[in-house]
Amino acid sequence: MPDNILFYAVFLSQILLISFYFPRKMLKRISYVFATYPPPQYPRLYPEPIEYYEKAQRNYRNLNVAVLLVGLSLLAVFIGDSCSGEWGMGNFVFPYFMIQFFPMMLLEIRSFKYYRLMRKADSRTTRKAELQPRRLFDFISPTMIGLALFVYFAFIALILYIRQFDFPWFGGYWNIVGVTAGNVFFAAIVAWNMYGKKRDPYQAYEDRKRQIELVVQQMVFMSIAATTFMAIEVVLASLELRDLQPTVMSLYFQLIAVICLRTLRIDNINFAVYKGDPSEEKTEIQNDVASAHNLAGVGLWVGLGLGLLFGVFILVEGGTVKGFVMGVGIGTVLGMVVGSLLESRRSTSPTV
Repeated sequence: MPDNILFYAVFLSQILLISFYFPRKMLKRISYVFATYPPPQYPRLYPEPIEYYEKAQRNYRNLNVAVLLVGLSLLAVFIGDSCSGEWGMGNFVFPYFMIQFFPMMLLEIRSFKYYRLMRKADSRTTRKAELQPRRLFDFISPTMIGLALFVYFAFIALILYIRQFDFPWFGGYWNIVGVTAGNVFFAAIVAWNMYGKKRDPYQAYEDRKRQIELVVQQMVFMSIAATTFMAIEVVLASLELRDLQPTVMSLYFQLIAVICLRTLRIDNINFAVYKGDPSEEKTEIQNDVASAHNLAGVGLWVGLGLGLLFGVFILVEGGTVKGFVMGVGIGTVLGMVVGSLLESRRSTSPTV
């Protein structure tokens, strides 16, 4: 019973943090941009009519309210079912977490179209480029990279140690494969942001540097958190403390949300670059068929990822570390990292 009470408190925290606190902050941020940087003075910031973004804001709010109510209802069911235990609380933490991130994913999908229209509207004939090379340690300290490597190799040592006990549930080297794949993916996101093409054609150089720094730090923190979480899960299973796994999982998801939903401070962003240039002619933007197809491709990609994610979660061996690695490890790569990947390119979009 004490374990259940602890889980209820932690799961309630997950509901309120991800489906109330962060959406509320995001809505305030969007409203601030609308009020402080309106379309007449900052036309480059709005490639589509303001009504389009206001509708997106309302949809985002309504989706999060619905997800919040679902979470509270689910918690009520858990509490009412605490005696029989038929519902299996741990089976719902991960799927509900993905549902919680769904409104943010939809918002981020819109950003692909937003930046495409922004690039299409950019009629400037000259571009400025900074020739200063970007190095990893310009954006994060060697100490943090060293800590991430230490945690990773400590996890490998733990797996090699646990393997000698021949637990029937133990996934063996698959644990190392899953964690390594996740870390490689995090590194790829870092490289993409450091050396990839700038999506926002107007973004100031200093803003992009701060954005890259934010993403690099996010991915390193994600690496440390994910590897540590998997180590804790293995230890809990080894000590026959599986009843604590749903609680630890919920805490982990909240930590991931805190890491991923960090954004650049709005007052540090240079919005002057989005002011209209009197010498430029206004370009009317049309949502052509190619744009619709490109956006549909992004939606299909995310949809397939989520579908595969839930399929893996349902089919894996329930209650084993191997199954947990397959469900959470692969789920993290296909689902959580997709959310991080989309979020990592966040800039000053009024819809983001």
